[in-house]
Amino acid sequence: MIKVNIDLCSGCKRCMLACSLHKAGGFNPRFSSIEIITDIGNKPIAYNIKFCRDCKDLYCLDFCMFGALEACI
Repeated sequence: MIKVNIDLCSGCKRCMLACSLHKAGGFNPRFSSIEIITDIGNKPIAYNIKFCRDCKDLYCLDFCMFGALEACI
């Protein structure tokens, strides 16, 4: 399972690209099991982040350059 620190998330969607690369073999957010929804109606911008829970490798953690993702036991 993954814990997300919303305060550190920039909404860059690198985790989505990492997930699609791992699961589908290419950089395409449509194939990602992670979904980041940007809510620009809020000030500051809010991110709604949905993660799958079936990946054992947690490949997406390595791609977060802000340290917003953390593995939970």
